[in-house]
Amino acid sequence: MEFFTKKDKNPINLVLIQWYNEIDEETMYGCLRLWLTCQYTCVYLDSVDMSVHIVARNNCENEYLVNKYIF
Repeated sequence: MEFFTKKDKNPINLVLIQWYNEIDEETMYGCLRLWLTCQYTCVYLDSVDMSVHIVARNNCENEYLVNKYIF
């Protein structure tokens, strides 16, 4: 999201983050298993330290893996 506060001022860049929780600290293929929550947070884009690659598990409802091998 990009908000403009005043004319000729730099915009405020925000990002909406949806959170995940771990599934009992279990791993699959060496990756954490996650489930998607209904919690959201809006933060400044510049405050995001790093991104992660999350992959949905096929044939599973609300189950995801953190792909730690891409970075």
